[in-house]
Amino acid sequence: MQPFLQSHLPLMVGAVLTLVVFGVRTASSDPQFRKDLGGALGFLMTFLVLRAVDGQFGPLLHPRVLPMLRVAWMLTFAFGTIRAGMSLGVLLLTRLGIRTPPPKILRDVVEISLYIIAVIPILRTQLDIDLTSLLATSAIVSVVLGLAMQDTLGNLFAGLSLQLERPYQVGDWVTIKEVTGRVVQVAWRATRLETSRKEIITLPNNVCSKEAVKNYSRGGQPVGVDLSFHGPYDRAPNEVKEAVLEVLEQVPLVLSAPPPMCRTLGFEELGIRYQVRYYVEDFSHADAVTAEFYTRIWYRFRREGIELPAQRKLNMSIGAPGSEFPEEMLAEMLRRVDLFKVLREEERVRVRQEMVPRRFGKGEHIIEQGEKGNTFYLVGRGELSVRTGGVEVSRLSRGNYFGEMSLLTGEPRTATVVALTDVVLLELGRPVFARLFEEHPELAPKLSGMLAHRRMQLDAAMTASGETLPASEEGHILGRLKSIFRLS
Repeated sequence: MQPFLQSHLPLMVGAVLTLVVFGVRTASSDPQFRKDLGGALGFLMTFLVLRAVDGQFGPLLHPRVLPMLRVAWMLTFAFGTIRAGMSLGVLLLTRLGIRTPPPKILRDVVEISLYIIAVIPILRTQLDIDLTSLLATSAIVSVVLGLAMQDTLGNLFAGLSLQLERPYQVGDWVTIKEVTGRVVQVAWRATRLETSRKEIITLPNNVCSKEAVKNYSRGGQPVGVDLSFHGPYDRAPNEVKEAVLEVLEQVPLVLSAPPPMCRTLGFEELGIRYQVRYYVEDFSHADAVTAEFYTRIWYRFRREGIELPAQRKLNMSIGAPGSEFPEEMLAEMLRRVDLFKVLREEERVRVRQEMVPRRFGKGEHIIEQGEKGNTFYLVGRGELSVRTGGVEVSRLSRGNYFGEMSLLTGEPRTATVVALTDVVLLELGRPVFARLFEEHPELAPKLSGMLAHRRMQLDAAMTASGETLPASEEGHILGRLKSIFRLS
């Protein structure tokens, strides 16, 4: 080794290795790999400078300075070669697919061991320092240091075992000792987790090795999330569970496979206890999905009249339309609805009293294209999007209405309506129109004409081409009205 270091060959090897490391580091986009190669590059460039100084000015230096200079460039050459060899070796194993990258802490232990192996012969030959005898005769010092560094050594060996067994790795979402977060670093002494609040929690490795570790990110499998709530005793469990599952179907990040589920867990003092389980692809979405579910289920339960125990204590009952809007505002909105223009004022007042307010949250689907419908909606507050085939064709706001075609003719919904904001809709069911037709036989022909005209307006192709309304369309709608409402 000594003749090799004192020859010009290390200078040539160091120069070539420096160019290789610089080129690979420039081409790489991995920040950790670039950092490792940056350390090797620093050692090698320092070696080149010190070796050039030794070759150029070595004979002129003081006899006590020259050995120190040679020890410096020998150590930097050895350290640079070891670090570059370790980094390039890991890269080669990864690219060839032989194995996954070894743990960082294991690489550090191997590097330090190689550093010690390189330092001992260099110090022995250049400075006549024998570290082996020094370590062998310092048993008392070793005992004292071992006792003083007991916790540190415990964390070190715990970190080694964690890296070898790999119950988690950087990027995984885990729960350790009631702390849930994403692993951002597994170091010699501790593991660092970043919580959903962007807090960094540092847990000693010996704690992590003793505690149960829940890992939500391994195997590429969906992650299940469990929630629970209490429902009322006066509503059937199947009715509550059906509402919960329909809400989960509309939450975008909830996976359809495995399907979500809702179970009845037991009967308690507050009410019937239900458990909800849904699956997400990434555990980082769990909090957002939970918040979205609780928001949407409140709107759904409010519309269905399902009172949660806390709601009952607060007397949060569904009010009449007048509690949402002034009477004058409702009367004016009904006067502008084409379907009710043929009615007298006292008849519109009765219709107004039969309207039921329904609240929908932002993002909820009020009706779905292709489904059957038996409800008519008048927009009281908020904004909605009308979509056909996933493309928005129009928007609705206060005073607009929708749903009348399916209600009166029995045909499937022709569009999907989605709430863009929180909305309050005034709902009328089929029994209200059945009563109107029974009391006013002349209403059916008038409404069929209005519906036929409205269908023509909603048909973009017919409107653009300026086609006239087919006479058979009004007769077809009138026939549907008579069939559904059993009119003579």
